Amino acid sequence: MDDPLLDATEHRRALGGLRRVNWFSGTGSRLAKELIQIATERQKSSLSILDIGCGGGDVACQVAKRTAGKIDASVFGWDLSPTAIQIAREQQARQLLRVNPNERASLEKVRFDVTNALQEHEEHQFDVIYCCLFLHHFTEQQAIELLSQMRKLARCSVIVDDLRRTRRGWWIAKLGCHLLSRSPVVHFDGPQSVRAAFSEAEAVQLAGQAGLQRATVRLHWPERFLLRWDTDR
Repeated sequence: MDDPLLDATEHRRALGGLRRVNWFSGTGSRLAKELIQIATERQKSSLSILDIGCGGGDVACQVAKRTAGKIDASVFGWDLSPTAIQIAREQQARQLLRVNPNERASLEKVRFDVTNALQEHEEHQFDVIYCCLFLHHFTEQQAIELLSQMRKLARCSVIVDDLRRTRRGWWIAKLGCHLLSRSPVVHFDGPQSVRAAFSEAEAVQLAGQAGLQRATVRLHWPERFLLRWDTDR
């Protein structure tokens, strides 16, 4: 799915499969709860939120809808793929036609843009920056650089939700991707992503090297971890 030469039709099929995987895994709901908790802890009624590597935009849209009425969330989705951003905008437009007025107001505030690197946007800051199923695409050094840039742009918190490198996780990815998608790209990427994933201990270590000291991590279904780092208040 990371291949820039991937056929646009196959890319669409793959992102559709990933959307079903994220729905089945409850990713958007989990992140929304975490964001509401951050807003409560910080006594903030609004949050600006950045989704790095947003893909087809399904998680960003879920976050917007599930925080509606609880916090005033401005969600931005960034991805280096123009195809992914186009799909994200189409997905947002379709959802706007079938949500209630409260969710529509939140969903209308979601913005998707093509960008190649966080360094290009060092003048911007967001309250919370998160990435989902993204960190495992990088080498250790690249992951440190990514986390460091996320730290520089985050006023309140950095969140990483990703796969754990476990045998059980490999089997869940193998079976789940075949059940939830017909895309051969998803069938290959799912198990391969588990092989490339970091353990939760490795993720904490990388975070520390990136300056995210005292990051916390907790495990959740299906064989994933959620790492969170908060700035000093």
